Amino acid sequence: MSKYDEKDFEKIALQMQKQVKEDPNNVQLRNELAIVFMEINQYEDAFFQLQTAAEIKPSVQTLYNLGYFYFAKGKPIIEDIGSGSFEEDAEEEEMSYTWEIADKEAFDIVEDLLKNKPRHYFPYNVMGEMYIKKEKYEEAIGILEEAITLTPSLENLNNLGLCYYKKGRLPEAAECFRKAHLLRFSNNYSLFPFLSYGICLANLGRESEAKEAAKELLLLSEKEEEELEADIAEIYYILEDYEEVVKIYSKLDWRFYSEEFFPTYFYSLWKLSKTQEIEELASKTIQRKEKDMKEVLQDPEEEEEFKIECEEVTKEDIAFIKNTVKEVYWGKAPVVRYEPTLETRCYLYGCFRHTDVNPSYFSI
Repeated sequence: MSKYDEKDFEKIALQMQKQVKEDPNNVQLRNELAIVFMEINQYEDAFFQLQTAAEIKPSVQTLYNLGYFYFAKGKPIIEDIGSGSFEEDAEEEEMSYTWEIADKEAFDIVEDLLKNKPRHYFPYNVMGEMYIKKEKYEEAIGILEEAITLTPSLENLNNLGLCYYKKGRLPEAAECFRKAHLLRFSNNYSLFPFLSYGICLANLGRESEAKEAAKELLLLSEKEEEELEADIAEIYYILEDYEEVVKIYSKLDWRFYSEEFFPTYFYSLWKLSKTQEIEELASKTIQRKEKDMKEVLQDPEEEEEFKIECEEVTKEDIAFIKNTVKEVYWGKAPVVRYEPTLETRCYLYGCFRHTDVNPSYFSI
């Protein structure tokens, strides 16, 4: 348990609300109250504080925090209310909210802020993520390169690597993923940049480096209980090291892994003439899925809509498994369609849990 988990945030929120009433134009105080509200999952109240702070003093910090909230959480739409103001309505017990995506609001705010060339990397990282979400990789590359010149982070280096990967620039992608992995112990412990690095090395034909990365990834995955073994096996598959692929996959409990990995596993088994293992795993998986589906369909407490969906998904999964076996026996080699993982973090200015011990605005 961290020191933040030990804090009574509900009590802190009540105290800070009193302070805000006494000093309503204190935008930093409102920002800190918003962060406390988020700690206790009162996102509507957090949004109101950030919105009000931006209206009182539309500075880089207040506008950015509102824009980031739009991007990360969306916006609350108030329903069933009277004619009162947002603040008055927020105190009503029977308030009803729905949440909507607010990507446009977020994009407009952050895009406008970047025209003033802020000196902190948060807005650039967030804009990079927005462009990636829109699949505008060239635009994201330019923004993320600016972010890295300010402060290299696991997130902006990884996401720049993602963009290079999408554009087919594998050497540059590999280097970004490598650098991102070197920063994983600062704020983010993700192993996905390293996985992406290994995939890039394999696709570039840098066999010895790729295998070294895969070995280290297996050790880290086991040590940190990340369960990335199935993904790591695909590095060996790209290198056509079918024995190592089978060695990894054969240790997995396939009740807990997706059949999306079956094509590379089955093909590797086929290349090693181990067709019996293919038949056994395919048959066992199909039987398990049919049994699970039958239990759902016969359960009187399950909703009809869920039963229909369950039956459709199960039939699709079974058809996929059967077709995979058929294609493997035809000698059709599956293609690894790897998608690098977008890396993100909390980008809220003044967040004491993720950015600074004492809530305060950064110099930007």
